Amino acid sequence: MFICGFIFVQFMQTKILGRIALAIALLSSLPAAALASAAGAGQDRLQEAARLISEQKFGEAREILEALLASAGEHALPETYYQLTLCYLKQREWKKAEKTLQAFRRSSPENVSGVYLEGYLLFSTGRYEESLKVMEPLVARNPEHAASHKVIGLDQFMLEKMELAEAELKRATVLAPEDADAHYYLGRIYFSRNNVPSAVAAFQRAAELDASSVKTFNHLGQTYEALVQYPAARAAYLRAIELEKQQAEKSEWPYFNLGALCLKEGRAAEAVDYLQQALSRHPAWSEGKAKLAMALVSLGRQPEALSLFEEAVRLDARNAEARYQYARLLTQMGKQDEAERQLLLFEKQQKP
Repeated sequence: MFICGFIFVQFMQTKILGRIALAIALLSSLPAAALASAAGAGQDRLQEAARLISEQKFGEAREILEALLASAGEHALPETYYQLTLCYLKQREWKKAEKTLQAFRRSSPENVSGVYLEGYLLFSTGRYEESLKVMEPLVARNPEHAASHKVIGLDQFMLEKMELAEAELKRATVLAPEDADAHYYLGRIYFSRNNVPSAVAAFQRAAELDASSVKTFNHLGQTYEALVQYPAARAAYLRAIELEKQQAEKSEWPYFNLGALCLKEGRAAEAVDYLQQALSRHPAWSEGKAKLAMALVSLGRQPEALSLFEEAVRLDARNAEARYQYARLLTQMGKQDEAERQLLLFEKQQKP
């Protein structure tokens, strides 16, 4: 259950402002007085946008930058495209980000920040091999570039090359020890390799660095649960839920994980509430429906559970656990023929 969407990387935002003077000098077709006035106003607006970006106010920065781009046309400063790319990336508008990044790279093809953003954009849109082809030469030229090591680690992580991913993310945390995302994904790797104590330490460090991260507290809860530290797991899940309610981006996972923990602890009624909230955020989710059905079975609400199991296997015919639990419930309800049919399908799924 790895994240697909969703991954956030800190961007370099201020390294290219020195190119403004050069860009202005090239605009010789404009009258000198008008050029000086426009350049001064443009720089002021760019600085305002950069400040807003540093404050994570991407929507406000985007409005300024889009207005600058519309008014300047072909004479827009390279930094306008760069900063606008940052906004589009943060807002997950990949096609727009690709367009403005291409414009920036045409004017500044060797700019390290631009190369990095290209690799990050490729990673964000699932083109992991292509991202590596951009990032690995960048790291070869700039071995201390922590953000590039991190993206390489994330590419390797998504390609399930865990040893390579671990090495790159460790390097990233050494070069940039305050990077919460690097610690978070290092924790994910440790957890996937059953190194739970190291995963706890990594997630705890990530939470210290970014106390607003839903995904960090959710995974911290999972690691505590793996250590059978259920009160600590519950507290982490509840913190993730509290944060999720405050943020625009929604996630079903902390609700699902807390619901599953409640079910494990014999608190089926509480589990139902959290699992329903999970499904409200992801209605067509086979695993969520199956888990809710199991909680309803524990409460003696078999007809409701039966309907959910039917939906779960319809949504994902490969969900073997849902099919097995569905067959068990059919047997309990005296529907033997259908139970046997579902068991046969389940057995076929278990064959290599």
